[in-house]
Amino acid sequence: MEEFLADLRELDETQERVEAVSDGMMRAQRSGDASQAREMVESWIQALRASDFQSERVAFLYVANHVLQKTLFGESEAIKTPLCVELFSQHLEEAVALVCNSPMDRQNVTRLLELWHEKEIFSDVQVLKMWRCTGEDIPGFLEAAAAADGEADAKQSKMTGNDVDMEELPVNQDPAGELHHVLPMKLNSHSANPVLDVLKKIDHHKTAVKFLDLQIKQRHQFLLKDTAMRYQTAADIVADRATASSQIKQRAEDCLRLVKVRNKFIREVGKLKAQLTEAIANMIDYEEEAATKIEQKLEQCDEIDLGLMDVTDHQKQFSEEWSRARFVSRERRKQREEIQRQKDEEIARLHQEAIAESAMHAMNLEADINFNSASELQSLSKEFKDRPQEKDTKTDNENELVWNPIRKELVPLRSLNVDWEDWRDH
Repeated sequence: MEEFLADLRELDETQERVEAVSDGMMRAQRSGDASQAREMVESWIQALRASDFQSERVAFLYVANHVLQKTLFGESEAIKTPLCVELFSQHLEEAVALVCNSPMDRQNVTRLLELWHEKEIFSDVQVLKMWRCTGEDIPGFLEAAAAADGEADAKQSKMTGNDVDMEELPVNQDPAGELHHVLPMKLNSHSANPVLDVLKKIDHHKTAVKFLDLQIKQRHQFLLKDTAMRYQTAADIVADRATASSQIKQRAEDCLRLVKVRNKFIREVGKLKAQLTEAIANMIDYEEEAATKIEQKLEQCDEIDLGLMDVTDHQKQFSEEWSRARFVSRERRKQREEIQRQKDEEIARLHQEAIAESAMHAMNLEADINFNSASELQSLSKEFKDRPQEKDTKTDNENELVWNPIRKELVPLRSLNVDWEDWRDH
């Protein structure tokens, strides 16, 4: 993902940059990771929103086109999945509106939309919605879709009993909100750059005024020309039996509603021009401040260069002093190196002594362990030697001679005991 974001930051209209970004999206699509693909598309639209008027914004649509072409018409059947098509279709209307800010950009976008229509990447209704975001006239291949869309809107308006684009708008209500579905250009996106954002709104309002003027001329031709020539006074209207006065009144009210909406757009254009002037002034101030900072940095660089030149001149003028200073510097460096060498030797010596002391301590411990083991073995062997001697002593005690008063002779103690037992039994 980090590599993809880096490629997205460096995106321009070159084929190499476009393919680098689109290939990252294709890899996420092949892996089947829907969350990563969605995150990439969100990063794509966020980067487009944050781009300024100096960026090559049409490259973002080139990325979408490359991914859509590879997805739907790629050689591998495994990648023919509508995942990216669905993800891009959610943001393409806004992307088209963001890109269409100059005639050249609009020309590139309309060519892309024509290509998508020819290859049937999107339906005519979807292409029509995106085309209306460009502000260009509806082409011939979309007239049928536009007519069907108009009939659907008329049918819905007839079912609800209200003519939406004829309703009178309150003063504090946005006219674009009421006429959003009938205006040829939709204001469904905003730019991070304030100048670009205001220009987009002005372009939208100009397109809306042009559209409303055309609607007024087409729908109220009778009221604007024929009625004005036929009726000079109120008595002429009363005297006319062929046309009902209520019908004329309804047509006049409808025309006035459209005129009010158009005038509301015109008034807002004046406010937007003031906002544009303020935004341009702020941008100029920012650029001047940035230029001032750059000049300060350049002056600092010039001062550094002058300082270096002064040092060079001083070195040429006082060469002997510079030689002595250079010699003293070398001597100080040698002293520092000697001190560092002595420190390293002392550290190495202490390290060796510590190793020797550790080895001696280990040997002493081993000797103590061996001595204790030998002492224990000696004590055990002594115990084993003492045990047979006690047995012999006991045997000697058992063979001791005693005086037998009956036999009147010396007999072994054991035999005396046996005789005593025999006598007792007797």
